[in-house]
Amino acid sequence: SRFSTKATSSPVRAMRVLLVDDEEAFVNLLAERLETRGITVLVAHDVASALDLLAAHPVDVAVLDVCMPGRDGLDLLRVMRERHPLVEALMLTGSSDVRNAVEGMRLGACNYLLKPVDIEELLRELRLAHERKIRREESARMIEAGKLASMGRMAEGVAHEINNPVNIIANAAGWIEDLLEEPDIASGPHVAEMRRTLAKIKQQGVRVREITRKLLCFGRGLDPRPQPVACATLLRETLQLVASRCEALAVDVVVDLPEGLPEIMAPPVELRQVFLHVIENALDAMEENGGTLTVRLRLMHGQDEEHDALHVAITDTGHGIAPALLPRVFDPFFSTRSVGRGMGLGLSVSYGVVRALGGDINLTSDPGRAVCSIRLPLTAKPPCAREA
Repeated sequence: SRFSTKATSSPVRAMRVLLVDDEEAFVNLLAERLETRGITVLVAHDVASALDLLAAHPVDVAVLDVCMPGRDGLDLLRVMRERHPLVEALMLTGSSDVRNAVEGMRLGACNYLLKPVDIEELLRELRLAHERKIRREESARMIEAGKLASMGRMAEGVAHEINNPVNIIANAAGWIEDLLEEPDIASGPHVAEMRRTLAKIKQQGVRVREITRKLLCFGRGLDPRPQPVACATLLRETLQLVASRCEALAVDVVVDLPEGLPEIMAPPVELRQVFLHVIENALDAMEENGGTLTVRLRLMHGQDEEHDALHVAITDTGHGIAPALLPRVFDPFFSTRSVGRGMGLGLSVSYGVVRALGGDINLTSDPGRAVCSIRLPLTAKPPCAREA
């Protein structure tokens, strides 16, 4: 098998294609022609190696030769439909195998092309297949988001149902504690044991309350109450959460977080989620080859103190983002990740949180580099002024 990528500014730069054909000279030449047009290409010469590549790498469209020795393109297509249902397929066939190519379309292939394939016709079909995959992914993410919303409502209901008996237990424990202070009871032989048991009841009651609080946060969203936040500390805590993943991906972390910068008024849980979403996206971009994650924090002076702000810059050396996709990165349900690995809501939620604080967030990218810039005013909007 063969794996290669070339970054260009072509509109199809973000497409990832798998070519499967036992004619090595033909398929390698076809791969080179697609690469010169900015497409990421994987090549396999048999079904087994194709399945290995599909399992190891994200693929948008698979171009399958119908006729191969041993297991053919139709066999591969059947397995793909089971294991990788969102990967689109195009069939390549000779004129004598058109019937098999049509069978491939019945199994879910987008179309079939006759050999020798015209490169422009292939590019056109690849674009159509890629667009179809994006639409199907977005639909799947919306379904996942609906399921998550339903789970949130269920979690909120469960939390309320649990809270009622827990409150009764807590009040009963307080009443028993008061009774143990009565002289005739306090002198009893089992008072010490009763106090230890009561302490356990209260401890476990607090634990259940914490669990229900988390369920309510899941159902309603994050705690919106603002409080003084040291951004440098919050960024360090966030980086600790992803430290093991950085190590596993061979990502070097460069930190430039000066101490002593002013605090901002913000909901700390929400702001931590903003930083976490952005950093996780940066690590996603470096999953295949590792790289460097740089996190910087600076104080930006405005025309007066009321316009001073903190500036957070999170930079990665990943594959970058295609210019055609940049305007959509903060859209709800938009994601370049495979379905099941995210709903495309992380950056959208981050945008909403930062804008609600009166700040700005934007993302710029070149091949091999992306920078997310976050501006957080020192004087945040009060909760009542938050944007919807």
